[in-house]
This record gives sequence, C-alpha cells and structure tokens, in this order.
Amino acid sequence: MKYLNTITSIALGILSFVSYISKAQNSNINTKHLEKVETKSQEIVNVALIYIKDGEEARFEEYKKKGGAILEKYDGKIERIIKPTMLVKGDLELPNEIHFARYPSIEVFNKFNEDPEFIKIRNEYAIPALKDISIFTSRNTDFKFKKETGDKRKTYGVAFIYFNEGEQFAKQFAEYHDDVCEIMPEFGTHFERFIAPFQSKGTIEQPDEIHRFYFDSIEGLQQMGTDERMKALFPKRDASLKNLYFFIGEASL
Repeated sequence: MKYLNTITSIALGILSFVSYISKAQNSNINTKHLEKVETKSQEIVNVALIYIKDGEEARFEEYKKKGGAILEKYDGKIERIIKPTMLVKGDLELPNEIHFARYPSIEVFNKFNEDPEFIKIRNEYAIPALKDISIFTSRNTDFKFKKETGDKRKTYGVAFIYFNEGEQFAKQFAEYHDDVCEIMPEFGTHFERFIAPFQSKGTIEQPDEIHRFYFDSIEGLQQMGTDERMKALFPKRDASLKNLYFFIGEASL
C-alpha cells in the first residue's frame, strides 16, 4: 500500500508539466468541430483505450498486423502500445492496451478510416474481438518540452487529465510549472507526448490533455514522490484537477 500511495503522489506530481488548454465544447466527431480547432495539415495522434474479449487476443493481434500494414501506406504509424499493469489514480476498468497512432493530418486520418480494405479488416478482426473501445483524436499542445523516446525496456505512465473550469487554475499551474520542470528530470522522468484531444468516441469522457512518459527506474520514481520540493507543490496542483486517470504499464511496441 505504501508503494501504491507513493506512485499515486508521483503520478499527480507529473501533471505539473501541463499547460492549460480549454476543454472542447463538443466531443462528437464532426467536420465542423475539426475546423474550429484548426487541425488541417497538422500532425494528429489517435489514442485508443482497448478492451479485448476473453479468448479473442489472437484475433486482435491479427487486426493490429493487417491494419498496421495499411496504416503505413498513408504515412501513419503506430508509435507506441502500452499494456497497463495498474491504474494508480481514478475509477476505471483497466484496459488491455492503450494505443498511440500518429497521422500526418486529419485529412489522412479520415482517408485511412474510409479505406475499403481497412474497413474490411476492421469488421472481420477488430469488431468481433473488442468488448469496448474509447478513441481520442488529438493534436500536439503548445507546451515546449524536451521530447525523448523510450523503448520496451522502460516502465511507462499514461495520464488522462481533466482540469477544473476557470482561468484561475491556469494561473495556479503556471505558478509552480517552472519549478517542477527543474525538479523531475533529476529522477529520470522522460516525456514522449503532450497532446490535447479535440474529438472522441466511446464511453470515457474526453480529457483536456493526455500525457505519455517513461521512467529510467522504479527507484527514481519512488524517490521523486518523496522529494520535499515536489511535495510542496502538490496542494496547488490538487486544487486544479477535476479528475485524473493514471496508468502505469509496459510497452509492447
């Protein structure tokens, strides 16, 4: 229990890297909303929380193989697959996998999903294999950070972040943001993605931001959670959040 509490504190601490982005007003997938967030010709990242039916794992693996081959024809890429081992914050059924797929633009994303060959593969392999899925199409945030790339040997964290409404919370984050950016690299925390969903589909509420990061070691992760400088920032951070789902897991890709 002590270890879990430490991980939870660390998970929340990591959120201090965020920049505030106002919550999208419409979570339905439609062209009008896409134009509002100005995603044309910009790279997007599709994030999927995937729940696989018992006994259908092999069928879903075949879907990933066949669907991934078509995705590459569109200059897209499945850049990371995380298999969560625990949900350390939030109340949500643990998904089997969290997928991050990158596309050159929303136009390419739409063309890929309308590809007849892909639709056939999806209907034959994915739909029968899945118990549930929630999908979040996202753009890169304006936050400036040193992007690093991990590998399958690392422990990963994925945070689905929901902010309280109001500009005062943006100011609250800004007050300690710079200090935290100075602290966390000391403990071997590396960031791969800061993205903001602009459309979603599924039962899980659309978050304001999704973060993906990895750790050099569990020991460093634990030490960061007990650092006095980090702990001093937690109260301001806690008051800014409405909800948080924080997963820890291993990468299969």
